[in-house]
Amino acid sequence: MNQATSDILILEEGQELPKEIKYPPRKPKWYDTFKYIANPEQFCRQNLDNYGPIFNTGVFGGETIFVGTAKAIKMVFNGDSNYTEIALPETTMEMFGEYSLFQRPDLHRDRKNALAIGLTGRALEGYIPNINTIILAGLEHWSKIETLPLYSSVEEICFNVLTPLLLGIKLDDNDTAIFSGLPLSTKRELKEVYQTYFNGFYGLLKWKSPLTAYGRGLAARSKLIKFMEAVINKRRQEKNIDPTRDFLSMMLVSQQENPNGVFSDSLIANQCLLQLWASLYEISSLVASVIYQLGKYQEIREKLRLEQTKIIGKYNHHHQFLPEHLRKMSLLEATIKETLRTLPPSSTANRRLTKSVVVDGVLYPKGSTMIAEPRLAHIMPEYFEQPEIFAPERFLPPRNEDQSYQFIPFGGGVHACLGAQMAMTVTKIFISHVLSKFDWQLIGKPSFVQFPLKKIKDNYRIKLVHQR
Repeated sequence: MNQATSDILILEEGQELPKEIKYPPRKPKWYDTFKYIANPEQFCRQNLDNYGPIFNTGVFGGETIFVGTAKAIKMVFNGDSNYTEIALPETTMEMFGEYSLFQRPDLHRDRKNALAIGLTGRALEGYIPNINTIILAGLEHWSKIETLPLYSSVEEICFNVLTPLLLGIKLDDNDTAIFSGLPLSTKRELKEVYQTYFNGFYGLLKWKSPLTAYGRGLAARSKLIKFMEAVINKRRQEKNIDPTRDFLSMMLVSQQENPNGVFSDSLIANQCLLQLWASLYEISSLVASVIYQLGKYQEIREKLRLEQTKIIGKYNHHHQFLPEHLRKMSLLEATIKETLRTLPPSSTANRRLTKSVVVDGVLYPKGSTMIAEPRLAHIMPEYFEQPEIFAPERFLPPRNEDQSYQFIPFGGGVHACLGAQMAMTVTKIFISHVLSKFDWQLIGKPSFVQFPLKKIKDNYRIKLVHQR
């Protein structure tokens, strides 16, 4: 018997297809994977123009259907354990590891709920004073520079913020004692291993050899797990660990209180690896993209400074942006959202249909892989008025264009990004301090790394003008 779930019709095996059914347009091409990896945004725009917001491809093998309409995105996000399953490439799943949130769907909800305690709400608010302090210290170095390599400078500060926030340690290359007992001896070495790991995520050849990105990525993953295990063992030597101090402390205390619970040793090590990796790349790319976008719009920068002054006062010197300040910064939040809309960092997690479904008269066949793609949804004029214009006010009343299943920078459903609140909080604080201390000018147009995560390339520089 057919099942109806809101606007979605789920077809059981052997059921006759509804009349006047349509299939997603376009036939998969052998070169789709290469074109998508080379430039996902261009791939999406070209096919949107030719076929509309739903189309079939051969990306990553088989049939991969890209969707950009709200109803189809809702179908993709909400089908877990009902009519969809995770469908990331095998190489990617191995990089995530067997204790990631993408494995064991039967344990996903319990694991995610347990992990969220250390990345949201009161725990996240408790991290804010340290986030302020570390960002301000990093920006002191910017004060001595006239032209700045944007991404690498942002990434350096984000790394210094995230390692104590997530792991409870401050990695300082000038203090060799910090690295005592750890299998990696400098921040630079750790970052290099992470980059090798990241490069292996979408290795096209599943060949465990140092000659392939996949093989090198697996070797880097093994090094990172050993590093995280050493950090965890070091942290366990501490007396009276405070579970509110950082993400790892929360996991260690939870494990002590419930040894048979969610937090096994393997899960803790794997989550430390993944959370630092995902947070560092995503937050660094987002902060750099916001600074770049604001560099194009002096009037928006001035409006943001006025918002700061109204909330904090003119002569506060902005040493601390507190939770109550951040909650009132509606224009800043809208500006970050508009950056995520116009420069979405990646697609959402792939799902495979375990049953055929029908949405708006379109049949999505069982076995198809689905990608809910922000690069389609975010440029649809049905959802965003004049989508080609950078306009933060679209996310403020009365427009309120950040509707569910239309604005999807952090995915959605049970696999929505675990670190979304943390990413927004760190970005708000970072941009607030930059606005209060500097003005800046763009030097030409940047090039972007396009895949697997969109970010400004390391060689792009901006010119700083110090605020009086």
